[in-house]
Amino acid sequence: MKRIFFILSIAIILGVVYIGAMNMGNSIDIHYLKGYTYTLDASNPYVNIVMPLGLYTVAILAAGLVAGAGTVALFMGLQGEKMKAYKRELEKTSVTGEASASKVKVLEAKIKTLENAFSTVVDERTKMEVQIKELSAEIDNLKS
Repeated sequence: MKRIFFILSIAIILGVVYIGAMNMGNSIDIHYLKGYTYTLDASNPYVNIVMPLGLYTVAILAAGLVAGAGTVALFMGLQGEKMKAYKRELEKTSVTGEASASKVKVLEAKIKTLENAFSTVVDERTKMEVQIKELSAEIDNLKS
């Protein structure tokens, strides 16, 4: 799609330049209103410029290209700002994710420590129960 628009834009520019070159011999009168002054000539309030039609066509083409390039640059700048904001948000999210991952590792280490402590307590309890049974057996033997 980009190639189609690129080819189409080149064709239009070349067409306008061709029309301008073919009309270099023709003239065009351009009139625009003078600024308001106290010495305004009431009989002719316009400024007249006579220029070749081809030059006028190419000048309008150049103005259009500059305006289009400025508009594209504006939108590219806005897109760049949005991209930077997205990257900052992504970095914040990744830092938060890394912090969460380190918290998970710390919690896993604490769980393992607690499991080891629990296993030690269970082993000690088992040993104590065996000792109690042995002592109970000795007490029963002494009574009998």
